[in-house]
Parts: sequence; C-alpha cells; structure tokens
Amino acid sequence: MDETLLIKNAKQGDDNAFNSLLKPYVKQAKQTAYLLLHDYNLAQDAVQEALIQTHSSLNRFDSNKASFKTWFNRIVVNCSLKQKRKQRFTFQLHDDYENSDNTEKEYILKEDEQLLMDIVKTLKLKYQTVIVLHYFQELSISEIALTLNIREGTVKSRLHNARKKLKKNILSHNSNFSLRGDFLWKES
Repeated sequence: MDETLLIKNAKQGDDNAFNSLLKPYVKQAKQTAYLLLHDYNLAQDAVQEALIQTHSSLNRFDSNKASFKTWFNRIVVNCSLKQKRKQRFTFQLHDDYENSDNTEKEYILKEDEQLLMDIVKTLKLKYQTVIVLHYFQELSISEIALTLNIREGTVKSRLHNARKKLKKNILSHNSNFSLRGDFLWKES
C-alpha cells in the first residue's frame, strides 16, 4: 500500500495502517537509538516512546514539511536524547566472542568497532548525533538537517568538527586507523 494512503488511514485510526507505515522504519529506529544511547534497554525504551509519540501526534504530520521517514527519525532522535539526559548511560558490551567459530580477523574487527564506538561516545552529544545519523544510518546532510531542525551548514560544520576530533582521538589510541575521504577505514 502507498505510504500516503497508509498515513491517511493511520490518521483516521486504522492501527493496521499505522503498523504497516512504521514497519520499514522500526529496525533503523532501534539502531539509531542504540548508537546514541549505547544501551539496549534504554534504546528499546526510547523507540517505544517514539512509537507512542508518533501515534499520538500523527495528525500533526505535514508531508509538505518533511518526509514521514525524516519526521519519524526526528522523533526517535529526540526520544533518544531525552532518554540520554535522564540517565547517565553506561555502554554494555554484548560479548559476541564466546562463539568458537569466530576467526581472529572477526575478533579484531569487533575490537576495532568497539574502539570506534568508545571514541564516538567521548564526543559531545551534538557531534555523536550527526556521526550516527550520517555514517551509521546513512542519512544525507539535508535529511539530518530536517531531523535535527538545524541548517545544512550546521550539519556540515558539526560533521567536520566531529571528524577532526575522531581523527585526533583515534590516532592517539591506535595507529592502525587512518582517515581517508569522509570517514574511517582500517588500513590493510
């Protein structure tokens, strides 16, 4: 069913339409919340709150101002940031290394990924947010601007500053990382 029709039906109280409307975005919402909060349970709470807010404020959605995806993503980010302010979060590393089938290379990649996430979480919240949305959720500059209700120039500036800070922090932690192009790649 067309997204416009799903929105119309959901606004009229059709719960099946509401569920169908959100289904393509829930996984990304959970990822976004987790990347911002670094805690599975807090992320689940933030997404649940975002779904409730989306349902209760759907009549205020205006497709002339933003796409539904951008509007919903904004709610998810706001709920995640609210959750982050409410609680002092601690990153809980889920131990994926107990499986004996993991190769040494996979283990090293997980360690590098963990190091990157640890370094990202040392950034100010405004930098964490743009990094997560741009590189992990693959939103464009304009989508991030709409999501955060800031100018595109501000998004670009924050990304630039965040990359500089990441580069400095990464190079001080591990010389095997380098910055090329827009973000990080592991040197071969």
